[in-house]
Amino acid sequence: MTSIDNALFLWINATPATPPGLIALARWCSEVLPTVALLALAPLALAGQQARRQVMGAALAMALAWLAVRGLKGVFDMPRPFTLGLGHQWIPHAVTPAFPSYHATVSAAWSAGLLFHARRHLRVWILLAGCVTLAIAWSRVFLGVHFVSDVAMGLALGVSCALVARQCMAGAAGWLGAFRSRQVGSGIR
Repeated sequence: MTSIDNALFLWINATPATPPGLIALARWCSEVLPTVALLALAPLALAGQQARRQVMGAALAMALAWLAVRGLKGVFDMPRPFTLGLGHQWIPHAVTPAFPSYHATVSAAWSAGLLFHARRHLRVWILLAGCVTLAIAWSRVFLGVHFVSDVAMGLALGVSCALVARQCMAGAAGWLGAFRSRQVGSGIR
C-alpha cells in the first residue's frame, strides 16, 4: 500500500463520530444496492429488443468481470485495511484478498454494459448507472473493507470487461447476420 492510498482510505473511511444514518446508508449501498441493480435487469429485459440487448451486454460484462476478479485475486494477495489495523470496519468481511474489489468491478461492468448498448436516453443512463456504481464503490471504502486503489482498479476493470463484452456481442451479431444471409440465399429456412 502506498502512503497516498492509506491517506485517501483514512479520509473516506467512517469513524465513530460519523452519523449512524450515513453508516446505514453505506451499508445499504454495499449490501442491498448491488442486488437491486441486478434485479433491475429483469423488467428492463421485457422492454423490447433494444432493451434486451442492453441487458445481454450488461450480463456478459458482469460475467467477464467476475471471472477477471477471480483470476486477479488468485495472483494479487493484497490485504484489506482492517487486516492492517487501519481505520474502522463497519461490516463483517472475511479475510480474503482485497484487490480488485468484486463489488466495484461488477457494478462498473453493469453500468458500462448498460451504457455501451443504450441507444436512447443516454444522459439518464449515465446519471443512473454512474450513481449506482459510484455509491457502491464509495461504500466499500467508507465501510473499511477496501482501499481506494482496490475500487479504482475495480472500476477500470469493470469498464474494460464491458468493452470486451461489447466487442464480443458485435462480433456475434456480425457472424449471426452472415449465417442468416447464407441460409436465406441457399433457400434454407
